[in-house]
Amino acid sequence: MKFISNSIGHEISAVLHGVDKKLINDANFLKSVVMDGLKKDNFTILKNIDHEFSPQGYTLTVLLSESHVAIHTYPEHNSIYFGLYSCKAKGHGRKTYEYFVKKLKPEEIVVDMKDIVVKK
Repeated sequence: MKFISNSIGHEISAVLHGVDKKLINDANFLKSVVMDGLKKDNFTILKNIDHEFSPQGYTLTVLLSESHVAIHTYPEHNSIYFGLYSCKAKGHGRKTYEYFVKKLKPEEIVVDMKDIVVKK
């Protein structure tokens, strides 16, 4: 007998292209946008760790009660990777993602959103 679960989580993976150079190089701005978006989406933030690379680039990972979110910038390509996984509910995290996009105003987005199921 094959078992397939109901959806146990929601994953959003996106690359934002054509982001303004000022924004993509402002680590404080990027961190505040992610944290504000998570709060608006009612995530429980446990910890975060970030790093600014030399001469450029920034990465942020936030551990959540509901799972995690990460961003990584590619200033040389005016692009940012955004990845979020939530095990809270179907579609959860979409507000965080939409807030991030609204604040960064990319020229183009390549995004994949999917529900996660467990197969046995």
